[in-house]
Amino acid sequence: MGILGKLFGTDKLKVTDTDFGEIESFSTNGDRIGWLVNRRYLDTDVEILIDGNIEGLFKAQKQILLQALNNESAVKLEAENALKEQYENAELAFTSLDTHFQLKGISVNTEGFEMIFQEKEGKNYFFSVHFKNNKQIGVSIDG
Repeated sequence: MGILGKLFGTDKLKVTDTDFGEIESFSTNGDRIGWLVNRRYLDTDVEILIDGNIEGLFKAQKQILLQALNNESAVKLEAENALKEQYENAELAFTSLDTHFQLKGISVNTEGFEMIFQEKEGKNYFFSVHFKNNKQIGVSIDG
């Protein structure tokens, strides 16, 4: 490992999770480790970022993620309704989630999770749909 690797700790950790198989770290901050879970969700290969420690994923965040994954159709409908509302507020025609957006990633935290979508046309805007208890609670837009 080179000097930058030693300074910034670029060695990836790996553990085997009972639900997700082998997962790999993407960051460390003291005892807190950011884990990367690769999963197929909404017909897309997606990266899921979730916190944990050296032993694996934090249990509460893992439960949030499992509930979202196990309720895919309901979560998709929530996301679609939230994004449709954004389009309507901008006086744009909305056809469907699949027509306008591609899921780019999911990030889990202690309160819930967010799904990050990129517009298919133009690809200039990212829409983050925030969830708590599998219900959308807001949308943020980055361009």
